[in-house]
Amino acid sequence: MKENKSGLKWELLSEGSGDKPKVGQTVSIHYDIWFGKGTTTSNFNYEKGEYVDIMHDSTRDERDPFHGPMDFKIGEHTPLDDTYKKGHSIPGLDEALLDMELGEKRRLHIPSKLAYGKLGGSSFHTFHGYRTPPDCPLEMEIELVNIGD
Repeated sequence: MKENKSGLKWELLSEGSGDKPKVGQTVSIHYDIWFGKGTTTSNFNYEKGEYVDIMHDSTRDERDPFHGPMDFKIGEHTPLDDTYKKGHSIPGLDEALLDMELGEKRRLHIPSKLAYGKLGGSSFHTFHGYRTPPDCPLEMEIELVNIGD
């Protein structure tokens, strides 16, 4: 994996071609995201008294009524203690997308300071709709499928 000065780590999975998005543009991406411990109370193993380690969410999962590419407006983030609004992004995702070409796929390790930070995020604050524990990095695979206005 390559590492940017910010701490964002990434690996090229497949090349794209053409344009790269700019700050303020809306992009559509497919993503797979893997969460660690403490993401949801429903992933708590009461017999063992601990959280289940891995949870996976994907925009490609056709069983999910919200499947399909998701839109993000690069540079528009959910303010602290506010509710997520459609299109909000996070700094680590913005950083990766600004360096990607249309059609490109990458694996990302977004450190918590470029995601939801020391406080984490409630399910009402995050783009993926799940609780993100404090200081939790995000593990994602993304594909840039459209660049809009």
